[in-house]
Amino acid sequence: MRIVQRIPTLLIIVYVCIGSVYTQTDDCGPQTQTFQCSNGECIASALLCDGKTDCRDLSDETEAACKGPHIFCHNNAFRCNYGACIDRDLMCNGVSNCADNSDETQPQCLRNTTKRCIPNEFQCDNGQCISSDNVCDGTRNCADGSDETSKICQSLNCPSTAFRCAYGACIDGDLRCNRVDDCADGSDEDQRLCRTGWPVVLPSVRPTTGTTRSPPTPAPTRPSGTPSGTNTCKAPPQPQNGRWKLHRSQCPDRQDCNVPEGTELGLGSYLVYSCDSGYKIRGSPDVSCSIGGKWLNIPICKAILCKALAAPSIKSECRYDDEWISCKSPVPPRTRATLSCANSYRPETNQHLLSGQGTNVRCKANGEWEPEPMRCVPVCGTLPLNYQPTVVGGVRPNITEFPWHASMYRDEPGEPKKYFCGASIIQENLLITAAHCVYDENNRQPIDANKIYILSGNLFRDYNNPFHDPNLVKRNQVKRIYIARDYLGYIGNYLWDIAVLELVTPFVLSSYLVPACIDTLSFGSVLEPGTYGKVAGFGRTATGESSAVLQALTVPVISVSQCRSASQSVNTEQYITNDKFCAGYTNGSSVCDGDSGGGLVFKTNDLWYLRGIVSVSLGTIKEGGSFHCNYNLYSLYTELSRHISWIQDVIIKIEQNQTHILCTEQSSIRCS
Repeated sequence: MRIVQRIPTLLIIVYVCIGSVYTQTDDCGPQTQTFQCSNGECIASALLCDGKTDCRDLSDETEAACKGPHIFCHNNAFRCNYGACIDRDLMCNGVSNCADNSDETQPQCLRNTTKRCIPNEFQCDNGQCISSDNVCDGTRNCADGSDETSKICQSLNCPSTAFRCAYGACIDGDLRCNRVDDCADGSDEDQRLCRTGWPVVLPSVRPTTGTTRSPPTPAPTRPSGTPSGTNTCKAPPQPQNGRWKLHRSQCPDRQDCNVPEGTELGLGSYLVYSCDSGYKIRGSPDVSCSIGGKWLNIPICKAILCKALAAPSIKSECRYDDEWISCKSPVPPRTRATLSCANSYRPETNQHLLSGQGTNVRCKANGEWEPEPMRCVPVCGTLPLNYQPTVVGGVRPNITEFPWHASMYRDEPGEPKKYFCGASIIQENLLITAAHCVYDENNRQPIDANKIYILSGNLFRDYNNPFHDPNLVKRNQVKRIYIARDYLGYIGNYLWDIAVLELVTPFVLSSYLVPACIDTLSFGSVLEPGTYGKVAGFGRTATGESSAVLQALTVPVISVSQCRSASQSVNTEQYITNDKFCAGYTNGSSVCDGDSGGGLVFKTNDLWYLRGIVSVSLGTIKEGGSFHCNYNLYSLYTELSRHISWIQDVIIKIEQNQTHILCTEQSSIRCS
């Protein structure tokens, strides 16, 4: 980038980083069955990284606990930002199922009302998409239950072997009167239908209903050759903070009754669990004796607490009986909390109060906040108040003028990391750059993602420059590269010159590290000639060298006709493809070698939107025996509006942990 040299202005900001420590010992018993919280509490290992905070100190739902090979999310699961796994159908259902609320702050959650489902999917009334096979099957798969209604299911024809629910759904005929509601409306367990009594197997020992009754009758003698315990289950110990009783269908007085621990009960026996006051049951209250002498899915009694209000996006203050308590742990009923969005985050909607979300909430007796706590999402396209605007012709900018700009470096063995391209931050964990920056023209494949390093907030080009401000400069590494399969580089005239980079570790946003906005509604829109945008980079200067200090330039959009006319003198019109636009000057102020991949942003309603990516120059010149860009000609930029659908598809697949789908040979995307 050839520009005028001026003295830089540097700002220093101090950040406070708070680290967390995660430990796990054997004090709670086998690690396969229990997990020890950082505060010493013990919880069932099944509750680890399930989206719900069960440890009072939240240590079971943290990055330290949940990001690692021991936590594996299935294909039908959604991975929360910190690593926990939840059912993918719980995304964007208006309920926070991840401890950090990341399942409700994804870009697709804001588009639910206009989302279109793919073939073989059913669209719920709330916009959610589910498999068509899950409609009218007795189970509410839509968060709003709209897949199990008489409106949808009444005209359904059920097979002769199926049971038809009252509202029309079809379930397996064997599920009728099995003491479980398999129809969404419970009509398969209607008393009039099941009045002949439950089909149960009586226990091998007659239980007692109290301590004053006679001892139970001894069990019948087992047939010869039948091993002990094969067809019976021993009555388990009473649960902590709760109790169980044998179901009334197997008791003398037809009332739920007590049975001594260790009593052998026959197959088909089942227990009814309940919890003490102040506790709620986690799991099904009905537990049956299964083949092999095992009780299936014994529940636990969990203290009734409202979930912690701890997330990077939220600032919270909690008080219980007028005393301050931490919001970072689950809190008891009657706790009141005051909420606001953290720095660089904003309310999910400007009308969050009208949508039922509250900034002042209280913990109810059932362990739910009322009203629903406000949700906050990252802001984009904002600048600190103390920056100086860029002028036409170029300046050396204050780094805070481009808080979304990132620099890319190639790691070569035995060599210092070398700068080669720019990029723009669009989410905490995603960048956008030019495809030609990360494409090997010889192999026609993306380069090795693991060899690309990232800096943000750097005013100086070199990776290890001693003058980097440690409070502003953040380091990262690329995890994966995504480019369109249609991108063919030079032989394809640089059509589809766009790439998405996924980072190893998400950035922590601040006033000085802010994503650029992307206008998801701009598909196919055209930038008006004469509109001014700004771009930053470390490209060539008038001296012929790559700039050692970040440079900035404000450039106008040029009409297609004027651009084509300028290209004819250098025979480069073929590069003006339908996804490019022209911008710049012909007076020596232009982006140049080294600026590739940088973002051209435009201001709309006081926010900066990423609308172009530096692609190629219309011409080259030869100086000193080498070729480089001609900064007296216009430059071409990849127009983001032409690729909005592609970008959204990549982002959604990454968020849903479906990169294996993105990177198949049949996919329209190539990965590295």
